[in-house]
Amino acid sequence: MNANAFIHVAAVAILGFLASPIQAAEPADVADLFPPGTLAYAELTNPAELAPQLAAVFKGTVLEDSIPFIHKRKDAATTLTELQGKRELAGLGLLASPEMMAEFKKLRGVAVGLVGFSTSGEPEVALVVLTGDSPAAGLAARAFLTMTATLRKVGEVSKVPVFQYRVPNINYDMNGVPTVANDKPPVESSHDLTFAYTPGLFVVGSSKLAVSHSIKRFLGEEKGGLATTLPFKEAAAIHRQTGVFYFVNFPELAAKFDSANKSRGGMSEPDAYAWFKMMANPKAITSIAGNIRFRDGGLSATFAASVDPKQKSPLMEFLSGSGVKVELLHHARRPAIMAFCVSLPEKNRAATAIGLLDAIAKANGELGRLPSDRVKELEEKYKMSVTDGLLGKTRAIIVVVPTKQELPKGTKPFPLLILHADDAATATAWEEFLPKLIADVSGTATLPQVSTETIGGMKVFSLPGNGLPWNGPIHYARSGTAVAIGLDRKLVAAAATPDPSAAITGGDKSVLPPTGDPVVLFGAIALGDAIAALLEKPRPEGPVVPVQVEDVPLPPGVGNPVPENLVEDLKKARKEFFTAIGTLSPATILVRRSGNELRVEVFQPKVQAGGLKSVIDSGANWLDKWSGLMGSQNPFEGRNIYGKW
Repeated sequence: MNANAFIHVAAVAILGFLASPIQAAEPADVADLFPPGTLAYAELTNPAELAPQLAAVFKGTVLEDSIPFIHKRKDAATTLTELQGKRELAGLGLLASPEMMAEFKKLRGVAVGLVGFSTSGEPEVALVVLTGDSPAAGLAARAFLTMTATLRKVGEVSKVPVFQYRVPNINYDMNGVPTVANDKPPVESSHDLTFAYTPGLFVVGSSKLAVSHSIKRFLGEEKGGLATTLPFKEAAAIHRQTGVFYFVNFPELAAKFDSANKSRGGMSEPDAYAWFKMMANPKAITSIAGNIRFRDGGLSATFAASVDPKQKSPLMEFLSGSGVKVELLHHARRPAIMAFCVSLPEKNRAATAIGLLDAIAKANGELGRLPSDRVKELEEKYKMSVTDGLLGKTRAIIVVVPTKQELPKGTKPFPLLILHADDAATATAWEEFLPKLIADVSGTATLPQVSTETIGGMKVFSLPGNGLPWNGPIHYARSGTAVAIGLDRKLVAAAATPDPSAAITGGDKSVLPPTGDPVVLFGAIALGDAIAALLEKPRPEGPVVPVQVEDVPLPPGVGNPVPENLVEDLKKARKEFFTAIGTLSPATILVRRSGNELRVEVFQPKVQAGGLKSVIDSGANWLDKWSGLMGSQNPFEGRNIYGKW
């Protein structure tokens, strides 16, 4: 080892020693680094127990010990770009390495909070890391703040320096030599990415104000934090378990978000937020909390909303049924991206269903007649009872999103619905009512002509699609108390009768039936099909269709044209990744009502102890092939080399 190398190693060792945390008056609870009025909060709870659980996910995969895997790929590289592309893969291997997990265990806490909004309506967010017994974490913070050339000190909070990014102002002297105009210290920006470190605490936020709360509380200069508030205590007592815990003060968040949105012109409200407000009624939600954790070898994500019983909420009233039986999902055939069954409430069944439909229509910005108006008009026109005679006697609804449907050209996909009536007479009444409903939706004065076809022994009725929003015919079939409605007549014929072995919940990847409190909604999601559907982009249709280009932008080190073997390797790796995801067991969805709390849980089984081996290995291979061809490009950015992206 030469002298310079020895000095470098010695300096790193000394810095690591100096980075060891010193004693500070830090709060006993990481949540107390945030003010009591924090609007939304999330933390990594108990890193010491979480680290080995995370390590179990990578057990037996190529990332468990990435050194031999990456060097084997380096030995197989044939171009400079392929060789340089291993950096992304190496970085992923470092995150999953035993050394990283060992340091992660030593952290005392990691949390992020939305502490408010600026006067201009921008969110004020802070992320804190309590380095605990990890000298490496402190060393990394010091290295980042000192070795990043564009980070400059812009001020202090309680004598702790804070830093923001500043691009240097370059001038040139008479000889053309670049010089830095550094005669004035950098000025603090009121809303810019801001960093700070004091031994034991690293914090990054959206502004100096955002990071100041955590710094002052860590140093003991401010008392009373989020953990002392009653709503947080109640949520933490139930949901704060090893993993990720989160808490949302929803009434305050809704009020301040709406105010901030108005200050920005009222144009930035997310669709999901608008839907939730319409269906749930923000005044009815007192708080939201939940967790993401490992259990029984799988991964569980829980969302729980506490409800004020004095406030009316269309969604909460709808989700108050007596319970769902897993057998109802035997109507949902494979392959399907998702299927779920919801039981309708015993009391005021029709009113709650129509109330939710009205809320959905309002959330979609629908003008004119609401579903409740349509129902009244249909009842008057046909002298029949839609509310009590049909909706009031329908006990459950199944919604199925098929993986693939055979549809006429130009027809927009639509989920498959199965209605479960209290008796066969009500199912027959639905069968007779559907032509009337379709006539109303399409705006025609006369009832549409019904055609029939027998498929697999099941009589399927069809109605023309003229004037319908999805621009295609609709089909329906009845068997006993079940009525299936959809756009693919073959799927409709199959869904009218149950088949446990062919259902999304059956076969070699069956799901366990729900236990415990009554489940008002139960379903399953095939994550492989869901991810594929999100990433795939359909080919454009119409009189003029753009040519599907089969090449990619040329990165440095790749010849012109792109070597066909590299493109083919990338296609193959991508296909292997989606095939691996397709082997996963379906994730289950459970919705329960317990007192004044509505709780949703999504559970993906078999993610530890090798359960994700094929997914992780194939994903690493796909990243390797992509980075080898594209350098540092993101594999999820559409480059159209498949003719689909």
